[in-house]
Amino acid sequence: MRRILQVWLVAFGVVCVGIAVAHLLFGTSTIIGGGSVNATIDSDMRFYAILFLAYGLALLWCARDVETKGLPINLLGLIFFAGGLARALAWIVSGEPNWFYVLMTPVELVIPVLNCLLVRAVCRPAEIARV
Repeated sequence: MRRILQVWLVAFGVVCVGIAVAHLLFGTSTIIGGGSVNATIDSDMRFYAILFLAYGLALLWCARDVETKGLPINLLGLIFFAGGLARALAWIVSGEPNWFYVLMTPVELVIPVLNCLLVRAVCRPAEIARV
């Protein structure tokens, strides 16, 4: 289970870093189903891309020593879950998004739960108590 969690965190972290770099360098043209936006929205998106980059790097950092990183992994999962809830809120407020984001919403709500289960299977008892 340890190796599965490590491989998963590395894969997830690399994907997050890749998405963040694409958003940072290429702006809103990387948004599936998106259209043209004004400079303010473009600026916000590139700003948040840096935060997503940090998120991906944090996942990679956690992968190095998963047995002692249960709490940070679960906190990152909680953040990702909140992102899924925010996406659902946008759907309610603004209407149905592109099909890709319709599919991503449940994924973003399930991944943190799976992460938490893996962490509980891998972390040291002292770490589990902190989680």
